[in-house]
Amino acid sequence: MYTQRTVICYYVHMNTENEMTNNTAVVYKHSAGGLVFKDNHVLLINWEPPRSTFDFPKGTIEPGESPEATCVREVLEETGYATRIISYIGQTHYEYDWTDGTHHDKRVDYYLLALTDSEGATPAREAHEKFENVWCSIDEAVALITKDIDKDIMRKALEIRDTIKRST
Repeated sequence: MYTQRTVICYYVHMNTENEMTNNTAVVYKHSAGGLVFKDNHVLLINWEPPRSTFDFPKGTIEPGESPEATCVREVLEETGYATRIISYIGQTHYEYDWTDGTHHDKRVDYYLLALTDSEGATPAREAHEKFENVWCSIDEAVALITKDIDKDIMRKALEIRDTIKRST
């Protein structure tokens, strides 16, 4: 069983005279998320300003939870759609600075999902999750998705989806 651990380390910045200039807390996170396709559309979440990004639903792996279970749980919580895993897509890795001064080093495992209930339900979002579900055509999604690594994950998901369609 996978165990999630959030690890906080500190970067020590040195100037040209080898003197410490500041410490930055680094948070290492591992998350899982999913790509859901329906009638040549893909499900994105559109974050409200000031974030204003288009992403795939995803979330942090809880202690004792597998990445697969996290993926299905997070998609349900964030979007209201019940899903099942079809295939593993791949992992992304990126870093960003948060408003509290911490530096985040994040890995996300992505899965290709199938809807088990196309009607959806009311999402169970956390208070800080200010976004809406958006079903976009593939072309729209490529234009809207904020991170290039997420566009790459979508391309891989489409390849997997098309391979599965051809084999059935």
